[in-house]
Amino acid sequence: MATVTFSAADDLLYAYLAGEIDHDAAQNLRIQLDDALLARTPKTLVLDLGGVGFMDSSGVGLILGRQRCARSLGGTLRIQHAPEQLRRVLRLANIPLHGCRTGGMKMKAENTTRIQFDSLSVNEAYARGAAAAFLARYDPTVPQLADLKTAVSEAVTNCIVHAYPDRVGPITMTVAVYPGRVVRIVIADKGVGIPDIPRAMEPLFTTGNPEERSGLGFAVMQSFMDKVSVRSAPGRGTRVILTKHLEEKPST
Repeated sequence: MATVTFSAADDLLYAYLAGEIDHDAAQNLRIQLDDALLARTPKTLVLDLGGVGFMDSSGVGLILGRQRCARSLGGTLRIQHAPEQLRRVLRLANIPLHGCRTGGMKMKAENTTRIQFDSLSVNEAYARGAAAAFLARYDPTVPQLADLKTAVSEAVTNCIVHAYPDRVGPITMTVAVYPGRVVRIVIADKGVGIPDIPRAMEPLFTTGNPEERSGLGFAVMQSFMDKVSVRSAPGRGTRVILTKHLEEKPST
């Protein structure tokens, strides 16, 4: 099963696809995407594939067809946040991959804030509250806000417990909102770094006291966010990048 949700900003139409795109799912998505294109005639249709877990050649056909449809209306199509498995499939069809970097965004943020605080447990609540206060003007739903606060708390806790195990160090948090209500939160430290990122992101793995730490920090982040990226180097610190699309509240 696959779903698509839409948001618009200026001359851009964002289509956020999620789920598994096979032959059956592609037929339903095709109708929804074409209806949205004809209704809005955007200059650029942006297909966000960050939530797609599987796609076969039917998905490639879906994208190529929407590319032709967008061009017939005088517009273009752009793909962003495609996972590696999808990128391999798309390259076979010579479909350009714009904005598919693991941790970055090429669009300019609409609004940004940045704070720095010490790696003290009392500052976990401060970080959660600061992120929530900044995002309040975008009117997220209660579950969306809870997801973001949980992910921020997990990332900050990792900094406190693992980045600075025997000292207090600086943590920076940058919160940015991009067109289409896409939230990107970067939490960075200058601590010990992570020598093996894939292993560190495995559920139940921890470098802390196993009797006190569950090793589920990254797993929780991934379950609450649309995308989680990690950049780190031993002795140079870590950057955790959290991305989530805030869907519009249903009209009443």
